Amino acid sequence: MGEELRIKQLFGANLGVAAPVWEAALHLCRYFEDQSVELRGRRVIELGAGTGVVGILAARLGAEVTVTDLPLALPQLRVNVSANVPPSGWPSAPPAVLPLCWGEDHLAFPSDWDLVLCADIVYLPETYPLLMETLAHLCKNGAVVYLSSKMRREHRTQSFYEEHLQSRFDVELLLRDDKQNNNIYRASKRAEE
Repeated sequence: MGEELRIKQLFGANLGVAAPVWEAALHLCRYFEDQSVELRGRRVIELGAGTGVVGILAARLGAEVTVTDLPLALPQLRVNVSANVPPSGWPSAPPAVLPLCWGEDHLAFPSDWDLVLCADIVYLPETYPLLMETLAHLCKNGAVVYLSSKMRREHRTQSFYEEHLQSRFDVELLLRDDKQNNNIYRASKRAEE
């Protein structure tokens, strides 16, 4: 594999945390390539995509991808999707770029995804319930969630995985990078009782 991507980081655009490529996103990309995770033909949505690096990689590997973030991040996402069209064209459709505010407009999205991708979006405890509501909706029909997170004590990142996510999902730690303090998880929603 070894896909080469061109990612613009629009730091002067008041994007805040959406501007840079975070290490957790690169960890997830490397994991998909190193583990040969089968993405071809899968319906994938990325939450809080920022630069879109994870979703763009998934699309280049053959997934049908929708990358989402708050409206202010969409121009950066569109630039990066356009900059990464493979020489032979997208294996599937080009990634769709759509706004998604967790807990507000998630019901406008379908629940028939195969995979939900999340890279370094677990850092504001006040958003954890909104993220959980969104994940529960997107995963109604059995989607698998891949989450890559810098484990920040000051943001209670571990509590999201141990309390919030495990309350409704079966969660598996796939990879721990002690040097970078980064974890990659796979989660599957438990059946409604």
